Amino acid sequence: MQIKIDGLAKEGDGVGRASDGRAVFVRGALIGETVNAVTTEEKTKFLRANTVSVLEPNDHRIKPFCSHVQDGCGGCNLQHADEELQKQIKLRIVREAFERIGKFDSAPINYGGSIDPIGYRTTVRCSVHHGKAGMRGFRSHDHIPLSSCGIAHERVQEIMTKSYFGDVDEVVIRTSILTGKSLVIVSDFDKAIKTLNNVQVISYDQIQKGESASIIEQVCGKEWRISAESFFQASPQGSELLVRTITGIIKSNLTSSASMIDLYSGVGVFAGTIGVGRQVTAIEQSASAANDSIYNLGNTVNHVCSRVEHWEIVPHDFVVANPSRSGMSKKVPDIIERTGAQLVILISCDAAAAARDAGRMVGKGFRLDDVTVLDLFPQTSHLEVISTFVR
Repeated sequence: MQIKIDGLAKEGDGVGRASDGRAVFVRGALIGETVNAVTTEEKTKFLRANTVSVLEPNDHRIKPFCSHVQDGCGGCNLQHADEELQKQIKLRIVREAFERIGKFDSAPINYGGSIDPIGYRTTVRCSVHHGKAGMRGFRSHDHIPLSSCGIAHERVQEIMTKSYFGDVDEVVIRTSILTGKSLVIVSDFDKAIKTLNNVQVISYDQIQKGESASIIEQVCGKEWRISAESFFQASPQGSELLVRTITGIIKSNLTSSASMIDLYSGVGVFAGTIGVGRQVTAIEQSASAANDSIYNLGNTVNHVCSRVEHWEIVPHDFVVANPSRSGMSKKVPDIIERTGAQLVILISCDAAAAARDAGRMVGKGFRLDDVTVLDLFPQTSHLEVISTFVR
């Protein structure tokens, strides 16, 4: 079928209309294009389709640099858009989410920059088939074999393509740019696994039994221990861009002595950079990440290993919150309000969650002062949103 693309979905798909009026989400199509597409899924209210040919291309369309895009790899869904169009797509995704979900008529949304678009990922989750790593297909569990991965760091790519992973179904590869040490984390240990030198293989079962595995990475000139079960950004570059952006916001609004709450604090990167010289309370639910934070920061920070919802509230001047993709629970904006904080910086990796949480924060008496979109995941529709709230 021939489709005129006049909309954009949050996953980067182009959106058009079928002859019967139903929305069609077209993978591989860009806004403003006319494409021939084949239906891959049909529902009562919408269809999904893949682009077969482009009849009228967007001026910013480029040829994907990775051959595995054509194979159906689900990793990169915007390689066919140039850097400027990727920027505009992500701004539009955030703008539409704040209008539709957050009910903001004119949110102050701006673009804050990107990391290097190639070879940036130092953590990658792979599917495994017949011992070889690959990626899942888009919206499927299909295994796509890979001979290369253009967004993975060269060491991660080497481990992906040169290792044999036995009978496991999935593997997480994490490497340190600083030291070169890497981790291969598998669901079940298999003695048949063969990988490269300076790579530690560990299973989740072994971790639960007390075995440890970690890397040391450098962010903002400091070294950080990151254990196998601890969350860390997909790249050190991404962490540094976040720190620079948030530091700029704080310097424009607060004194150097203002006290800080670091909610969902992970291994302590924000507490240990933005929080230097301040009174800081870091709250983290994951025992693994909290232990890393204690190792990284010692007694310079008040560490609390707890769900944010169960934390005994203590007044502070400002809050930095970095929840998981689902965002903050309904209770958290009320907790933040009760800290008395005059400034709140919310980091979201999902536009819809950012918009929903922004609406809840405004409902607690805060004003949305600024929304900054960062591209920590070039070639994909994933993004990071930094929302700033003031009293």
